[in-house]
Amino acid sequence: MYDAPIAEVSGACFAGDRLVLVGDCEPVLAWATWAEGPGQWHTLDVSALPGAPSDTGQFEAVEHLDDDIVVILCEEPALLVAVDLGAEQIVGSWHLHVDLKGLAKPWSKDPNSHGEGFFFGPDRLFIVKEKKPAAIVEFGMRGQESIGAPRVGTWRPPAVEELTALAWTELDLEDVSDVCVVGADIWLLSDKARCMQRLGDSPTALPKHIEKPEGLARTPEGRWLVAVDNPHGEAALHVLDGTGQYRAAGE
Repeated sequence: MYDAPIAEVSGACFAGDRLVLVGDCEPVLAWATWAEGPGQWHTLDVSALPGAPSDTGQFEAVEHLDDDIVVILCEEPALLVAVDLGAEQIVGSWHLHVDLKGLAKPWSKDPNSHGEGFFFGPDRLFIVKEKKPAAIVEFGMRGQESIGAPRVGTWRPPAVEELTALAWTELDLEDVSDVCVVGADIWLLSDKARCMQRLGDSPTALPKHIEKPEGLARTPEGRWLVAVDNPHGEAALHVLDGTGQYRAAGE
């Protein structure tokens, strides 16, 4: 286990050899070079950067786009913000709009479960809605057609400032707290079920001592990193082996 430099970790990813974290307590990014564990941490207050959206809400997830750029998912309002870690500047933002039949009402009714994770598809973004219902929502530019079943691909940031929901797929989990892509596989993390589940497969239970899992990432050496939501960030980062079993630091 490792400490996190921020409270209430809500999302994690790897940008090359850097572990990147966000939390839903403060609008802060944290990152550290990973070498079988985190090195020195760096933090950045995104809300203080020039061009930061005035309505940036709490951070729920983060994913690596390319080079030094990561994309943050904000829950309310539903918003994506792209940040260049090297230049420490905002390089894009996109509001998310949902008016799909069957989804628009539950989306607007519970703003605290808009999105808990996301991944990139072929010129699409897939946002994972937390609960009621747990779902994968495909976003693109208004007027585009859905590409069908959720799949991994390359997303090129569009010039528009709003992305529109094109389709959605309900999941068989009660809730989803993050998502992680490994190759072409889409892995979901569930807080209530305390499990990981590859999309379309059976769940893999997390070790019993891991409570409130909120972030899921795959380390460069092929292990799982599960980040938990706790008030101070102490022992918030758990490293598991490739099968999802606990592996303590140094073992």
